[in-house]
Amino acid sequence: MGLFSIFKRSNTLYYPGDYTYFKHRDSFLVYQKIFSRLGIDFKIIDKNINSGIESLEAGYDSEARKLARRNFEIFKEQQITSIITNSPSSYKMFLYEYPEMLPDWNIEPKNVWRMILSKLENDPDLIKNKFDEIVTFQDSCYLGRHCEIYDEPRKIIKLMGYKINEMYNSKAESICSGSCGGLTRTNPELADKIAKEKLLQAKRTGAKKLIVCSFEEYDLIRKNSNESGIEVLELGEALGIALGITEKLQEAVENVSEDSEEEDSEEVLIETEANIKMEEEIEDDSEEDYEDSEEDE
Repeated sequence: MGLFSIFKRSNTLYYPGDYTYFKHRDSFLVYQKIFSRLGIDFKIIDKNINSGIESLEAGYDSEARKLARRNFEIFKEQQITSIITNSPSSYKMFLYEYPEMLPDWNIEPKNVWRMILSKLENDPDLIKNKFDEIVTFQDSCYLGRHCEIYDEPRKIIKLMGYKINEMYNSKAESICSGSCGGLTRTNPELADKIAKEKLLQAKRTGAKKLIVCSFEEYDLIRKNSNESGIEVLELGEALGIALGITEKLQEAVENVSEDSEEEDSEEVLIETEANIKMEEEIEDDSEEDYEDSEEDE
């Protein structure tokens, strides 16, 4: 399993989503490391897969269906039986939209937040660094109202030592951050205005940090947070620090020995460099496969 799972026969696909894969490549590697550390089995398919949610939400139903069909064929070729993803919009797409668009869809989207929570509850010692501070949490519209996943991310955050001060509107009553439904592309000014309102809500809780579950929200809220006094963290970023995987913000963590920090840093460096080299080799082959598949279509 883990970073080198592409050489194994895992039937569970880790699909990062476009934002993670293209805009937050470092976090793509961190999530792989998180899954490896927790013993969550996965494999990666490097074939420029897009879930199609942007096309669907923009009204291009036929294009979304074409993407879904193409993806399903790739998944079947790779013998994928289940999918995990850190992208709430992709999870919603695979869970609800694909079964409607593809009558033969038979792949199970797994609740990866529940999987992470279960691993941490069963082995609390996996948490190497705990944070004794107050945060607030933003419910993704896709993860919350669409998929009704509210508790798992909060429990993960609490296991990391954080105390959560809820915003006035939270869970099913949470106000959108402005990042959903393509609003950042169709009306960026309105999206920024909504994000600023979300930051005001976060500030009223007394928290100095806001944790989100999607990189679409992370990018939008963080862009508008300069004068807010609120630091924005994506859940995987916080979890990577808690598990001792990443060094970012380590100076804010207490009771971490220099020896264990050096060992983890060296381990991450070796595995990351090996993974990058592996992905570069695979990418050369996958580009040829992708070109061939486009010609066939």
